[in-house]
Amino acid sequence: MSLFFFNQEDKTEDFSLIDEFYSLMNDVDCNAYGIVDTHNHIHTLGTDSKIIGRIFEMFAQPVLELIAQKHGLILRTPESQTVYPDFIMMKDESSKEKIAIDIKTTYIDNEDSSIKFTLGSFASYMRNNIKNIEYKYTDYVKHYVIGFIYKRNGNAQESKVVDYALRHEIVFPYRDVRFFIQEKFKIAGDKPGSGNTENIGSISSKNIDDFKYGRGPFSILGADIYDLYWKYYPKYKETIKNYKSLSEFLTWCPKHIDELELLHPFNRDVVLDLISEYIKNDKSDIIFDTSDDESKQEN
Repeated sequence: MSLFFFNQEDKTEDFSLIDEFYSLMNDVDCNAYGIVDTHNHIHTLGTDSKIIGRIFEMFAQPVLELIAQKHGLILRTPESQTVYPDFIMMKDESSKEKIAIDIKTTYIDNEDSSIKFTLGSFASYMRNNIKNIEYKYTDYVKHYVIGFIYKRNGNAQESKVVDYALRHEIVFPYRDVRFFIQEKFKIAGDKPGSGNTENIGSISSKNIDDFKYGRGPFSILGADIYDLYWKYYPKYKETIKNYKSLSEFLTWCPKHIDELELLHPFNRDVVLDLISEYIKNDKSDIIFDTSDDESKQEN
C-alpha cells in the first residue's frame, strides 16, 4: 500500500491514491466510439496514437476527481499543456504537499513485447526547481505515473463519420487495455528514454506487474538517490560524463557525496548506507532498462 499524506495544517487524512484509483478505475470501460457532433454523427478515433492516449487520459480524469473530492482536495491541470505534470492534486494553491500525476500511454505488438515509457525531463525542474513545471518541484511531495498499455487493432478503420444508430459497427482501434499506477521513482530505470533526449527512461519489462508493484532499482535505493542520480546524470551534449549507468553512479556518488546537493534537504549518511547495502546485497534481480529498442510510448 502506498500512502501519501498532508501535514496537520492541511487537515487531510492519510489515504492510498493507488488503492483508491484501482478500486474505481477497474469499473471503467475504456472503449470509446469517437466524438459525437451536434447531428448525432460519430467521428471515429482512427489509429493516431496521440488521440488514443488522450482518450485514456479522459477516462482517468473523472476517477481522479472523485478521489480528490472524497478527501477535500482540488484536482487541476496546468495552464500550459507543455509543462509537468498532467494533473495536480492539492489542498490549495499555497500547499507545499502537492501531488503530481502524469499519464503515459504505450502500445505493444504481443505478449512478448517489452513495455517502456519516458518519464519526463531530468534536465529542467529537477535541477532548477521551476523550468517546465507547474508550481515548483519542491512544492510536490509525491509523483505518480498512471500508465496505459494496449494492443493495436489491425481491423480498425481510419477515422470516418458514422451515424449514431450504427455505432455498434465501429471497430475500436485498440484492444486488451491494461493500466497501472505507481510512484515515478519506483518504475524509473537508469537510462534516458532515448539516446538523444534528456528524458528519464522507465524500466523495460514484458510484465506489467513490474510497473504495478514498482520493481525498479530506485524502489530499493529510495527517492533521494533517484533525485541525485537524475539531477547529476550527464546531459546529451556534455563531453564529461561522470557516469552513464547505476553501477557507475554507485561508485561515483560516495566519492563526491559532500559536493552533491538537492533542491530539498537529504541525509548523506542515509544515502551512503543505502548504497552500501544495495551493493552488498547485489540487487541483480531488480529490473533495469536493458532494451535499446525504439520506444512506442506516446505520452
